[in-house]
Amino acid sequence: MAAERYLSVDVLADILQRLPSISRRRARLVCRHWRDVVNKRTTEMQSRAKPLIWDDGDAYVVDDLSSTGSCRELWKRRARSGVYNWWNDTGTRPSHLVGVCNGLSCVCVNEERAGGSLTVSNPATGEALAVPPLPCAGLFVGSQRWEIRWDEAYSFAYHPTTGKYKVVHVPWSRNRLFEFETVQVLTLGDPTWREVPAPAGGARCDVAAGVIRLDGVTHWVKVGNATRIVSFDLEGECFASTTPLPAQPDRRDRSYHLTEVHGRLGFVMMPDVWVLEQGQRWNRRYRLEEGIPRPRFVYGDYVLTTRSGKTEFCAHRPKGTPPKGWRLECDGVERVGHPDHGTLVAEMTRGYAQCRTFAYVETTEPLGVYETN
Repeated sequence: MAAERYLSVDVLADILQRLPSISRRRARLVCRHWRDVVNKRTTEMQSRAKPLIWDDGDAYVVDDLSSTGSCRELWKRRARSGVYNWWNDTGTRPSHLVGVCNGLSCVCVNEERAGGSLTVSNPATGEALAVPPLPCAGLFVGSQRWEIRWDEAYSFAYHPTTGKYKVVHVPWSRNRLFEFETVQVLTLGDPTWREVPAPAGGARCDVAAGVIRLDGVTHWVKVGNATRIVSFDLEGECFASTTPLPAQPDRRDRSYHLTEVHGRLGFVMMPDVWVLEQGQRWNRRYRLEEGIPRPRFVYGDYVLTTRSGKTEFCAHRPKGTPPKGWRLECDGVERVGHPDHGTLVAEMTRGYAQCRTFAYVETTEPLGVYETN
């Protein structure tokens, strides 16, 4: 193209480096040449996503999954300034990490108000931005509202084409106390939420199975007789499709959930993990003999597992020359064996079931551009 003819790679890289982080990500979509320059010549794009472990309001990052001792503290919930300003004076209110996008995190304090209190923050810069409350949350009345996990019905997502961050609240209900039948969407920087009606037959979410976002689409498992995965497109803010599950779980068994595996939608029903390939075809990818953290357990070549009954996180590398604990099934499914063959990378104070793991890349992207008047 013309840019390659008249601009050297060094000049183009210098121009792109002067742009805000969000603009550089959008510049990758111009052409293959620009994408390569952004990927190879900017620090953020060269950084590989690292596991962020959320432990009851404290956050830790594992810098190196190949060795023990690389887990470092990212923030503590009892701090009283900067990124931690969603806490009260005692720092005792439980908070939950909704999601992490491009280094920005979205946290929900369920006890703050009905619908929860959402804050988007950048741990690297210490900036924090309060998200407008869910409009219908103020209509909820009842003493039990403080015991509700409002965070389970939210998703924090980024659309790579539009460059917009969005918070999505999915349809759900809880113990007949309330029923949300529509999708609520808020673009970061806008003052108001938008409501999107559900299609015929409804789209109520099984929040226990999680809400996953991938490439500008939010996915969740629909509650009903014919359990399917609902996909909601963030650019058009409309329902895109529904996908059948690779296996129908027993209604008495709640140990299934959605996940992400190498940029693709995954479905976990222990001990098996399926991945949705191109053509909407499910392939069984892993068979695990240990628990895995939620919502994400695959980071590059590594798989994170959790030792049953303990608070330890272990990293396994099934690709290349498999450790003794790994063996390749005849149908191409990778299987993990005894947990002692993994590398201990983190040990938390809480039980692993209460910890959540996300992909994190440090960024200096400012939050001030998203402030509303």
